[in-house]
Amino acid sequence: MKIIRASALSAAGLLFIVSCASPPPPPVAPKPEPTPVAIPEPAPVPAPEPLAPVAPAFKDVVTSEPLPVSLKTYYPNGDSSSSVTTTYNAKGQLLTQETTNPNGVLVETRTGKAKGDLWRITITNAQTGEVLAFEDRLYSDEGDLLSQTFMNAKEVQQSANEYVWKEGKKTQWTAKLGANGNTQAKTLYLYDANGNNSRVEVYDAGNKLVTVYENTYNAAGQIQVRKGLDNSGVLVEQTNFSWKGNQKVKEETIKPLLRTLDYTYSDDTTAPTGIASSVRGRLAEKQVLIYTWIKYTHRVPNKE
Repeated sequence: MKIIRASALSAAGLLFIVSCASPPPPPVAPKPEPTPVAIPEPAPVPAPEPLAPVAPAFKDVVTSEPLPVSLKTYYPNGDSSSSVTTTYNAKGQLLTQETTNPNGVLVETRTGKAKGDLWRITITNAQTGEVLAFEDRLYSDEGDLLSQTFMNAKEVQQSANEYVWKEGKKTQWTAKLGANGNTQAKTLYLYDANGNNSRVEVYDAGNKLVTVYENTYNAAGQIQVRKGLDNSGVLVEQTNFSWKGNQKVKEETIKPLLRTLDYTYSDDTTAPTGIASSVRGRLAEKQVLIYTWIKYTHRVPNKE
C-alpha cells in the first residue's frame, strides 16, 4: 500500500512541476526589408567657357623703303649733268657710292663700313685719292637713322644731325653746327590720329618758332596741300599735290614762286622713276632713278 502512495505522490509532484513551467515565447515576426532609396544622378558639370585670347601688347609692323641705286640728272636740253650709283647692305646702310661729272668722269667715291657702333662713310676725291671728309652714322636696332656726324679730313666735327623716332616715325630733327655741336635749328614732326604727318614746326638756334607747315590729307592718307606759315601766322609757302591712284604725279608750289615737280613711273610702285623740275614753267632739270627696296620692322603698341 505504501508503495502505491509513493507512486501517487511522485505523479503528483510531476504534475506540479509541469504546471509551473514558462509558456513558449511567441513567434518573432520577420523584419521588413528596407525600402531602397533612389540615389539621384549627379548633375552634369558644364565645361568651362574657353578663355578669350589675350591680344599681345605689341605687334611687328613691316614697311618697305625705296633707296636709289642709280640717279642720273640731265640738263633741260637732255645732256647729262651727273650720275650717282649706290649700293647698300641688307639694313639699308651705304656700302659704295660713285659720282661722275657731266663728262662721265668719276669725281668722288664714298665707302661705308662699321666702326664700333657707328657706320662710317669715307668721302674720297676719285681723281687724287685724297680723303676729303668723313660721315659717321648711328642707327637704332630697327634701322632708324639716329645721328649723322660730319667731319673734315682730320676728323674734326663740322656739323651734325640728330633724329628722334617713335614707332618708326620721325618726331624730331636737330641740326648742330661746329665742333661743340651747338644747336642751329630744330624741327618737330607731329602726327594725327591716322598716323599722317599733319604738322611740322621749325625752330631757330634760340628755340624760337620760325615756320609751321600744316599738311592736309585725303581719306586714303595722301597729302593734298602743304601750307607754310611764319610765326605771325602769315602764309609764306603753299604746295599742292596731285595723285593718280596711289602714285603722286605732281607737286606744284604756288607761293612764293611757281615751282613744279612732275613724277613718272615705270611700274605700279610708289617710287617715281622720272622727276622733271620746272621753275616758273621752264624745265630746269630731269632725273631718272632706279631703286632697291629695303624692309624695316618696327615693334609698335597693338591697338586692335
